[in-house]
Amino acid sequence: MSELQYILLSTGVMLAFLGFFIVLELLLPPGFPDKSRKQVRNIVFILFGIVALTFHLNIGDDVIVDLRGAAIAIANIFGGYWVGFATAVVEAVYRWRIGGAAALAGLLGIMGCFLLSAILVALSRAKNASNDVRLGTILLAGIAVGISESLSLLLIPGPSGGLSIFHKIGMTVFLVQFVSTMLFGGLLKLLDERLQAVAESGRKTQTLNEILKQSIGALSSAMVHRDPTTAGHEKRVADLAVAVGKELGFEPDRLEGLYLAALVHDVGQIQVPAEILVRPRKLGPEEFELIKVHCEAGYDILRDVKFPWPIAEIVYQHHENVDGSGYPRGLNDERILPEAKIIHVCDALEAMLSHRPFRRAYDIDYAMRQMQIYSGSHYDPEVINACIRLFCDKGYTFPEPGKQT
Repeated sequence: MSELQYILLSTGVMLAFLGFFIVLELLLPPGFPDKSRKQVRNIVFILFGIVALTFHLNIGDDVIVDLRGAAIAIANIFGGYWVGFATAVVEAVYRWRIGGAAALAGLLGIMGCFLLSAILVALSRAKNASNDVRLGTILLAGIAVGISESLSLLLIPGPSGGLSIFHKIGMTVFLVQFVSTMLFGGLLKLLDERLQAVAESGRKTQTLNEILKQSIGALSSAMVHRDPTTAGHEKRVADLAVAVGKELGFEPDRLEGLYLAALVHDVGQIQVPAEILVRPRKLGPEEFELIKVHCEAGYDILRDVKFPWPIAEIVYQHHENVDGSGYPRGLNDERILPEAKIIHVCDALEAMLSHRPFRRAYDIDYAMRQMQIYSGSHYDPEVINACIRLFCDKGYTFPEPGKQT
């Protein structure tokens, strides 16, 4: 094998293994624990040590091992000294099995790679306040293993002598080890920075979502002060809506949007006079017209908030009937969002099953009969059937106050 072939083979092996490493990292699920991810990496680093010795350059009866120093350096930097040591041990055992006149020189080269790279990595980290891998650390480790590998050539016995071999390929061996360490280490550093950025973005998104949920909850709770007679209505509607969404096969993210929309579906009632909301009798036509504006009012309140879900539109539509007879825009079945259809049913059902100042709560059988009467005209039949399964077949009940999901 010529020196050019040796360099090309080394580069090809490095790139192939790096590709395998990156694919493995990307295949790990997003929620994979950091500790387990680190353990997988450490195993891969040790496997890299075996791969590094599988491809080698033969010079007569001697063997010059390819990439072993780079494997140890990468393990030291990204896995820690124990992982680097384990990689070196695996390489030493494998190198001893290869044998040949250069066996002792190879073992000493492996030992030198581990010691030199470990010392330089330790010195570099001692000057670095953070635990982040620096490019300078990779550079120093690459130089260390390159020097160790090339100098080990001097220890090869035989007719040609180590010095002759060193003069012939010493610089090539140095460059291969140095470039391989820089290539793998640099790209691995970029991958780590990318994963950290994604993780940090995820944490920030989660924090923002929590703030969003708390704000929505506070907005929903404010309705209690406007209409104490319906205290807990929004949360019970939200709980039932999520149960219906699960019954219909909604994904978790969509269920979250459904829950938040249900919590604020009546937020527009803030603009309705309080004396109308708490009046202990059925509303007259003029009063009902005032109540009807709460859908559009809720939309106006929420439309400028950048939700990940169309919450403002869901609130706008939650009193639309599938036959187009609802309000405020008279939308028909195809133009109504599925979440709005669910909240429409859950809102009406919860109202019937709860006490009001002008009547007592209806029982579940009566409420279900009423819902079925208007199925296909006011309410979506699929949602009605899901509610029937939940209450009649699966024993669903509204949660106690303070226990909503």
